[in-house]
Amino acid sequence: MRLSRGLTALFLVLMFSSLLFATDLTGKWSGPMQDGQAVFTLKSDGNAITGTMLGIDGKEYPIVDSKLDGDNISFTVNSQWQGSPVKLFVKGTVSGEQMKLNIAADNGYWSTDATVKREPKK
Repeated sequence: MRLSRGLTALFLVLMFSSLLFATDLTGKWSGPMQDGQAVFTLKSDGNAITGTMLGIDGKEYPIVDSKLDGDNISFTVNSQWQGSPVKLFVKGTVSGEQMKLNIAADNGYWSTDATVKREPKK
C-alpha cells in the first residue's frame, strides 16, 4: 500500500513538472527540404507557439493554430505560391535541438520532410 502511494505521488510530481517545464522552442530553426531550405523563427510560451516561416519567395508568413503536446508539434502557415494563397500544415516531433517535420499543402499536391535544427544564439 505504501509503495503504491509513493509511486502515485512520484507520478504526479513528474507529470506536473513536465507541464511546468514545457519544451522551449524559442529561436531560429533551419534545415534542408525539397527545393530549398526550411526556416522557422519561433517563440514558445508553455505549449503556445508563435512565429514565422520563411517562404520560398523570401517573405515571412505567420504561424497559426499551433500545438505542442509533449514532443509532438503541429501548426499551420498561411503562405502563397505564385500569387495564390496556400495553407501549409506542419507536423512533427521535437527532440532537443532538432525537429523532424512534415510540411504539406492543404490541397494535397505537395509535401516534403525536413529536419531542422536550432541555430546557436548570436
